[in-house]
Amino acid sequence: MIDELVFENPRIIEDDYFRATETFPGIYKISQPWFREGTLLSFGFLIVGTKAAIMYDSMFGYGNLRKFCEKITDLPLLMVNSHFHGDHAAGNFDFDCCYIHPFDLPGIYQGFAKTGEALLARAVETARPEFVSRLKEEDMCRSRPMKAFPIFDGDVFDIGDRELTVIHVGGHSPGSIMLLDPAYHVAYSGDTCNNDTIVTRGDSIEEYLEGLIHLRKYTDDIKYLFGGHEDFPASIIDEGIDLCRRVIAGTDDHTEYEVPFPGGRIIKAMFAARMKTFYRREDGKDMNLQYSPGNIRFSGKKKRTITAAEPDAVRSYPLD
Repeated sequence: MIDELVFENPRIIEDDYFRATETFPGIYKISQPWFREGTLLSFGFLIVGTKAAIMYDSMFGYGNLRKFCEKITDLPLLMVNSHFHGDHAAGNFDFDCCYIHPFDLPGIYQGFAKTGEALLARAVETARPEFVSRLKEEDMCRSRPMKAFPIFDGDVFDIGDRELTVIHVGGHSPGSIMLLDPAYHVAYSGDTCNNDTIVTRGDSIEEYLEGLIHLRKYTDDIKYLFGGHEDFPASIIDEGIDLCRRVIAGTDDHTEYEVPFPGGRIIKAMFAARMKTFYRREDGKDMNLQYSPGNIRFSGKKKRTITAAEPDAVRSYPLD
């Protein structure tokens, strides 16, 4: 938590499933405080302008996020995704449409659960004991056909009082983006750059480094990253560039840790920097990188092969 972002009397709006805390005027950090300790928390951000509002990420799909947003604003709502993963996009289907980078479009239906029953079971696993009886299957977000509009690097969302710029970074997912809001010196970052940035599939470390260097060109006026799981100072971007370079050079700490995963699974994962406690680096810096030793170098342009199977979200490149 960033000390400057802790306010004594913030505006708070709540219902059964969500809590919105106004961090800056018109910027609401949305959480689900009924999660039990030790489970994965995910945050979305409602950004209210004078002509429209953006809901940045829709979290797990527990509860109707759209109805909750409508308690805060009656402006048109634009659902914008940092990336396609199910802890950031599973609630999309309560909205009329979403905006997402085209590299992540094939993954938008690959959420954590395919049915309301399965999503309810995951919610029950996540909830504090006293809240379990209040969870209902009809409150779970159901997958359905919906419009998905592609957004590209450099696109601008005009919400009236300010403009927010899309920067494509990749890395964690092929289509991971940040949304820059320089009027308040913040960026909404999803999982694009944090203390456990997972870059194990799809993008190489070299591609991710290229994305971070591109991002850094636009962040001189950015002080904070509002992340999908934790907030960080913008200096974490430079830490990420340094760490990627160390991984590529083979000079990182290259340390394996056991990582808890949803469903009670434990996996072994390679981290670029040593940690003193979980997700906290020994040297006090914020950025860490989870990577695969076989996915460091860019191996050349890739293509997607479309079959009858469910499409996968990977980078695709035009033919030379």
